[in-house]
Amino acid sequence: GTSEDAVYNQLFAAFIAYVLLRWLYHRTEKRATSSLTFLSFVRRFFSGQLPLEWKSEMAAVLFEYARIYGKSMPNFG
Repeated sequence: GTSEDAVYNQLFAAFIAYVLLRWLYHRTEKRATSSLTFLSFVRRFFSGQLPLEWKSEMAAVLFEYARIYGKSMPNFG
């Protein structure tokens, strides 16, 4: 939509996506041996072209988070 509320909702959704991607990048970057910039990570993430190592480390980060906070991830991976 183009109403003021719709624009605010779109901006808020984009901000949430940015924060989540930044968090995931930061956590995965520490564990991965190959290097990617944040911009390269985002481009490859959305195009489905992340290196296997990064995908594996992302899964490990998310499973570790789920274990620590007691969350179930039955449909993941």
